[in-house]
Amino acid sequence: MINSAQVILPIEFIRAELYCQITGESMEAIYSHIRDGNWAAGKHYKRTGQRTLWINIKEAQEWIRKQPHVETVVKASRKASKSEMENDVRACA
Repeated sequence: MINSAQVILPIEFIRAELYCQITGESMEAIYSHIRDGNWAAGKHYKRTGQRTLWINIKEAQEWIRKQPHVETVVKASRKASKSEMENDVRACA
């Protein structure tokens, strides 16, 4: 049997189950991207049947590439929290 991660084909869409095996992402995470509106039907994913979900590899990777780096988000959040705390302290003084 060929390891699916080793097969490179010029294809756009792969079954969601294979996408999960290759990337390590869970089906729940995929459903979350869809439910939250982060992934668009026809662009990031496509349903061809009631139980058949396909993922566009290129578009999914592009979406990941555009996401902010978590450390940048955490630092910005901490700065905002620190600034809010300083304002609260000033207001109490």
